[in-house]
Amino acid sequence: MRRLPWIVILATLSVVLTIIVSRDPERAERLSEMYRSVAFTGETREMVIMLLALGLGAFIVYLAVTRR
Repeated sequence: MRRLPWIVILATLSVVLTIIVSRDPERAERLSEMYRSVAFTGETREMVIMLLALGLGAFIVYLAVTRR
């Protein structure tokens, strides 16, 4: 079975749930507070971005090396 329809369905469901949750002011405030408490800031954010860039670069090198 193809994956694209499932990805579209899950993305649509995620958007609909986000819209429903954001309508309630109390839930929207709690969700906003949760995002703020989880967010990376300062030096940690720079380290995470650097690790993601290294991981992406390593993945690209892996694809280039293993391609026949």
